[in-house]
Amino acid sequence: MGLVGEVEALLGRMRPVFSREAAFDWFVLVVWAFLLRLEAAGVTSVIRCLGLAASEYPNLLHFFHSTAFTAERLCSAWAEVVKDSTHSLTVDGLPLYVVDGIKVGKAGRKMPGVKRLHQESTDNTKPEYIMGHFWGAVSALVAAGRHVLAIPLRFEIQDGLKRSPTDSQTLIDKMGRLVAATVRPGGVVVADAYYVSQGFLDAVGEAGLHFIGRMRANAVAYEPAPPRAGPRRRGRPRKYGARIRLAELFDRPERFQPARVKLYGDLEDVRYRCLDLFWHGRLLRFVLSINRDGKRWILVSTNRDLSPEAILYAYGLRFKIEVSFKALVEIVSGFCYHFWLKAMAKRPRGSGNQYLHRSGEEYRERVGRKLEAYERFVNLSAIALGILQILAARCPDQVWGHFPLWLRTLPEHGCPSENVVRLTLQHELHRISLDSEPEWLLGKILARKKRSRRGADHPIAVAA
Repeated sequence: MGLVGEVEALLGRMRPVFSREAAFDWFVLVVWAFLLRLEAAGVTSVIRCLGLAASEYPNLLHFFHSTAFTAERLCSAWAEVVKDSTHSLTVDGLPLYVVDGIKVGKAGRKMPGVKRLHQESTDNTKPEYIMGHFWGAVSALVAAGRHVLAIPLRFEIQDGLKRSPTDSQTLIDKMGRLVAATVRPGGVVVADAYYVSQGFLDAVGEAGLHFIGRMRANAVAYEPAPPRAGPRRRGRPRKYGARIRLAELFDRPERFQPARVKLYGDLEDVRYRCLDLFWHGRLLRFVLSINRDGKRWILVSTNRDLSPEAILYAYGLRFKIEVSFKALVEIVSGFCYHFWLKAMAKRPRGSGNQYLHRSGEEYRERVGRKLEAYERFVNLSAIALGILQILAARCPDQVWGHFPLWLRTLPEHGCPSENVVRLTLQHELHRISLDSEPEWLLGKILARKKRSRRGADHPIAVAA
């Protein structure tokens, strides 16, 4: 079938999401443009990459605001494609998912949801405060041979807008709702210390999911109550025992036992201690570990059947979503959207949340439509990144066999990177002619569009 055929088979499974054929055609074109384009620009780069006529630009803008589909339905269908096309990474038979947030700088003063954001980073090249959007993300961990990939499932803007003055939903509440809507019951959600809260654990538990995360150093838990001795007394039996400051348990290193755990792709020597303790009314499994470099973790799991080694291994894979974020920014340029709202008054720099309770119903609908356009753009780019990752996992030999360039050092695990797959796809489309391959979905769609005679920034325009 070839790499092009693999891509088109994945895109063809998304057809039921769209109520109109024209919207599906634009979906195929936009995803292919994200896979192939050579510039980090907005929707105009789609026109230039595919060599479309300038008259198609308004139609492309309409696609991102169309009523023929929604970002939620699109991501639900994409999650099914990922499930059927990859091998989920599991611990004790439970699939793993990772959640996190990313802050994207946006200077547009007529863009809903843009607010002043604080960046918690030790990198001194990053400013402490930026104007931008806060995105929450859910990714699935999949096995690619000896390598692990975090394939994006859903992105959502989670900050910057308040529907009413009494809107008290936090970022943690919104992430819990996103996870419940995206992940099927029976999985394990892995997150950092920011999301370890009673509300998030309640949302995850109600969705039939388990949770693994890192506790803060000042966390306090309680031992189970000791068994009652002597005759029964009046009053409710004790539920909690002694109060424990978890960080103080590291003062007794002789109670930690050694183990070899796979962390960050390598086998590491660690020492850990496992305890089942109460925290906010829940009996949870706590794993305290000391890594070889002296780094200390306090991990927590809602599934007390998991072994300490499995909990350490699962949390060690949390950084994979950071790698996925980097690929989305640098390879696919997935956050380069520029949709303005004309009806919106310019917001001053340093503004906080935008309240909509005093605005009319029509204006609130326009804001919602614009946010939907942002989410469509980012989720379409995430689907493009996911396609590159699926090809890397399913067709590594085929990718390396057609890779047109030379690399000084090949990865030890053998899985090609997203950029290697992208360059191979570009070479594959340069090699074939879409006109001579009438069965290609991309060729059929391009034949129905008015093509520019001035060429494009990609060899696909020459081949067609």
